Amino acid sequence: MPEPSLEPSTEPAGEPPPPPPSVVTTNEVAAPVSQAGVDAGAGAVEVLSATREPAASLEEGRFAFLARAGEVLASSLDEPTVLRQLAELVVPGLADWCAVDVVTPSHQVVRRAAAHREPSLVPSVYAIAERWASQEDGSQGVAHVLRTGEARLIPEVTEQAFLEAARGNAALEETWRLGYCSVMVVPLAARGRVLGCLSLMSGTAGRFGEADLELARELARRAALSWDNALLYGEARQAQARTARLQAVTAALSRAATEDAVAQVLAREVWEASGATRVAVLALEEDGLVRPLRVLGYSEDALAAFHRPASGAARKGIQDLRREAGWFGSLEEFIARYPEDAELARRQGPGARAVVPLGTETRVRGLLLLAWPEPRVFPPAERAFLEALAHQCAQAQERAALYEALRERTERLRQALVTGDMGTWRLDLVRGKELRDAALNHMLGLTAVDSAMPVGDLLGHLHPEDRPHVEAAFHRHQREAPGFFELEFRVVRRDGGVRWMHSVGQSFAGPDGKVTELTGAMADITRRKEAEERLQLLLDASRVLALRLDDVEAALPEVACLVVDHVATGCLVDLAMPDGTLRRATAAHRVAGHDTRLKDALGGTDRGPAHPALQCFRSGEVCFLSRLDFKLCDAVSTSAAHRALVDSLSPTSVLSVPLRARGRTLGVITLFTAEPQRTLVAADVTMAEELALRVSVALENARLYHDTQSAVRLRDEFLSVASHELKTPLTSLILQHNLIGRALETGGTQGAVTGRLDTAQRQVQRLTALVDNLLDVSRLSLGKLSLERAEVDLAQLTRDAVERLEEVFARARCTLTLELPRTLTGQWDALRLDQVLVNLLTNAAKYGAGHPVSVRAGVSASDEVWLEVRDEGIGIEADALPRLFGRFERAVSERHYGGMGLGLYISRQIVEALGGRIDVDSQPGQGATFTLRLPRNMAFSAGGP
Repeated sequence: MPEPSLEPSTEPAGEPPPPPPSVVTTNEVAAPVSQAGVDAGAGAVEVLSATREPAASLEEGRFAFLARAGEVLASSLDEPTVLRQLAELVVPGLADWCAVDVVTPSHQVVRRAAAHREPSLVPSVYAIAERWASQEDGSQGVAHVLRTGEARLIPEVTEQAFLEAARGNAALEETWRLGYCSVMVVPLAARGRVLGCLSLMSGTAGRFGEADLELARELARRAALSWDNALLYGEARQAQARTARLQAVTAALSRAATEDAVAQVLAREVWEASGATRVAVLALEEDGLVRPLRVLGYSEDALAAFHRPASGAARKGIQDLRREAGWFGSLEEFIARYPEDAELARRQGPGARAVVPLGTETRVRGLLLLAWPEPRVFPPAERAFLEALAHQCAQAQERAALYEALRERTERLRQALVTGDMGTWRLDLVRGKELRDAALNHMLGLTAVDSAMPVGDLLGHLHPEDRPHVEAAFHRHQREAPGFFELEFRVVRRDGGVRWMHSVGQSFAGPDGKVTELTGAMADITRRKEAEERLQLLLDASRVLALRLDDVEAALPEVACLVVDHVATGCLVDLAMPDGTLRRATAAHRVAGHDTRLKDALGGTDRGPAHPALQCFRSGEVCFLSRLDFKLCDAVSTSAAHRALVDSLSPTSVLSVPLRARGRTLGVITLFTAEPQRTLVAADVTMAEELALRVSVALENARLYHDTQSAVRLRDEFLSVASHELKTPLTSLILQHNLIGRALETGGTQGAVTGRLDTAQRQVQRLTALVDNLLDVSRLSLGKLSLERAEVDLAQLTRDAVERLEEVFARARCTLTLELPRTLTGQWDALRLDQVLVNLLTNAAKYGAGHPVSVRAGVSASDEVWLEVRDEGIGIEADALPRLFGRFERAVSERHYGGMGLGLYISRQIVEALGGRIDVDSQPGQGATFTLRLPRNMAFSAGGP
């Protein structure tokens, strides 16, 4: 229920309440009193105020009056009733008229009760308080008593003094006419606080004395206790009413499942509970804007303001209100806090306002706006109640948002299950039921409704090849402890189609530890599997083509088999002939009988004008028939035998893709499918084009490879012929140099001519060596290098080679050290081995110039001969070592060292032909060591590399 306002209420200007019959007379709620008690109380007061009775009789009358006053004040727990009874108790027995003033929570002084000997003058008593309002912090009269809590007694007020104080104030003059010759003002205090004051006035001068003041104080104390009890009772009733309302709100919110429904409940309950004339429930968006959910009592311009984006200052105000509620007792307080909204606030009218955040423990979801037509104060209890109400509604909004999000996610999940080929299943092992939803039944080709079948019905839809392992896993998870499982398998639809499924699930145990239920979801992964098969086909085909680079056509049958294993029912590969016709290179079919018939028909050329392969070959474009019309079969074949073959294959879709490379069509790959296999789709076209590209590149690379091999053979033959032709003039030139030398010796002519002749002879020898190297390279390339094995002493052969190269080492300034055994024999070719030694020694002299060179030899434990040539020259970089023995390869600059890069290549070829090997070990700047290893006999050579 709405909390009763503590603001001053204006008493009606009509007829005043009837005067009390005596000091102890009560209203109709009070308990009946005997006439004797009434007379005693009245008599006591009259004796106290008007006559001179003995002290004992006076004290007895005072006690009787206070006792009766206590009974009257305790007879009601209603605050207005208590205050009215207090005023009626003292008039006319104790005073001619009185007033009860209270302090409101807003610290205003309000007259809440009044009484006068003449009932017609009671409105005047109220009117005086309205025209001459007292302040709690004043310094005179009522304000002084309320501020200090001390009673005041003015035994006598003269007319002249009063009028001088009034100075023409009509309100004060009216007070004098009511009777203001003797005055007492006593505070109404309880629990250490001043609740108000009781003012007693008399028109008889000197009527009140200290005894009367003491009686008034005791009466005020008892009245204050009764009033405080009434206040506590009212607060308890208000708390009970708020609790009941919160319970009712909780019940109403429990039925509100949407944000709008929650806002409707909040607006209605707050409207009824607070007494506000305007209520608005606003939602706070993520971007800081507000969205009205429920608005009551606001004008059209206010509604428009709610929909407009908030200004910077308004947004700051909203941020402030998110932290704590705003309570504004008047329009001026609100404008002082938010001056940017002053114009809109004024248009809505004066009065109090409140802004309460709708917040949960984690966030603020909205705002509650309240407005009252008059200024007011918000007691702590009312604030706590409204904040609790707002918190409850915020929690309800949070639940509604979560429910809405859950509902949306559930709907999206349902849509995902339907559109994404996913379904759910559950096995109830206790009841022996297998529950499948509509989506799963749709994937199986069954009626799309939820179904309950006996346990094991799903196993009947499995592909025969996958059923054993799936059934084993199925029974295992029924026996084992609860756990998670995941399987992939194929199912056969009712229409005969095969689909791949991915199923995940979990088993649950009952109280006895045995599995009672299995539940999970199943997704159709056929598209993923098809994509994996296409990718696997491309990977396998690339591997096969890479292994047969020299003869790609020999690899085409294996490629065709891969196509029918992964994607299609059958595959045909046609290659272009020089005359522009197609030749069937290979064919494959996944059914053995049809595969044999296709291979038997490889030599045939029965292709009608509408044959997809011919159309693709002529146009160079893809020819794709996703649904083959069997009327087209007449135009595909030109013979009855070929037509019978086509009819037996019963293709449902056909795809022909051209093999193109460097602007030429090299052939056609044709894929086709037949039932029960799926038809080809657009993704298969992309895959087939990629496969055709790889086959085309392989075919072109094979052609280029063969052309290159032919060119190499022609080059080697040319080198061989050129080397032989160059040997003839070189031999003649050597003989001429020898004859010239002898003639010079015979004639005794020495000097410059002899030196130049030596230089010419060295150059001719170098040219002869180069020609010999070219001849050896050509022989190696053509496989014509022959060896003449005989008993050879490697130690002596090395000494002879060193002796011939003494001049070379002398010019290179290299000291040569030999560590050779006496003899070192084996079955080798002496001439070729000498060629290897000369190459190694010459390299040591060239790259070790100015540094020592050592030659060592020996026999290993395995009866293998080794010879080591070491120099201490420039060394070899690590990245150059792997290519050091390559043809025309060099590890140093050609400009500084010259040569064709053939010596080490020829040496390795000769040594490997003899069954041995050459190793090298080198570091830059530390020289190089070449080690020659040779078997000693033919038996070892046969087993060598």
